[in-house]
Amino acid sequence: MPPEVAPRVVISVPPELRDDAAIKFFCTVPSLAVAGEAAFAMGGEVMSEQWQGAGFVVRNAYDPEGNIFQVRETSAK
Repeated sequence: MPPEVAPRVVISVPPELRDDAAIKFFCTVPSLAVAGEAAFAMGGEVMSEQWQGAGFVVRNAYDPEGNIFQVRETSAK
């Protein structure tokens, strides 16, 4: 980051969630519960609200910088 930009950067705790991104990536995980524990340990969170898709369950999550992404667990067919 350029030194002249750094003073204008505001870091909030908890992070301000950035939901206006042009793209939202997802990761397929073996377990949403384990993904939630890992995210929390690294300063993020897997949110509790979930949706059912065709063959998967998905939850939104965010990293320590507030970037939102999804974690998906394959569901039983």
